[in-house]
Amino acid sequence: MKLNITSIWKSEPKEFTDFLERLNYGHAPHWSGCYCRFYHTDIDFETWKNRDPKINKNEAEEAILDRQMHGFLAFDDKKCIGWLNANDAHTFVRLKDFYPSFIKDKKVACTICFVIDPHYRNQKIATSLLEAAIQHYHQLGYDGMIAAPIEADGDFALKYRGTPGMYEKLGYTLIEKIDRLSVYWLDFHKVDQYIV
Repeated sequence: MKLNITSIWKSEPKEFTDFLERLNYGHAPHWSGCYCRFYHTDIDFETWKNRDPKINKNEAEEAILDRQMHGFLAFDDKKCIGWLNANDAHTFVRLKDFYPSFIKDKKVACTICFVIDPHYRNQKIATSLLEAAIQHYHQLGYDGMIAAPIEADGDFALKYRGTPGMYEKLGYTLIEKIDRLSVYWLDFHKVDQYIV
């Protein structure tokens, strides 16, 4: 494998949408038309479920071109094999009430969705995407990054937010646990040794 990780802003939005469209969503059909827009909206869940996927696709493409939606794509040579939605935490408006109070006055990035081609899973693609995000936001002078993985209990689909072990290996610390949800924080002022 010839792995290359790049900011979505250095790619065409179509590479992102084409990648998502070629995947099989049999395990979670409601994800097929999301285009990673769910956390960027605050419309109620019932309205979201009935939303036309074309709206999400158009929104995603426009938001990428306008540099409002950010993240990283993984390529094997020229084939897109993975995606990480990583952006300023405040762009994820659905999560605005979720963020711990101590980060609200800080410059914080958040990782929320990992999508890996099934043929490339368990090959550290998600870790490579996360490392790229950490390096990117550290270089931009952010205070840190937040993540909220969900305990999978054998349900592979729930790993879309990453896994606790992956975050811990890269220096994140657990700051809160809410049922199956764990809140992790990476403080850039304390963990330079983890920055790749």
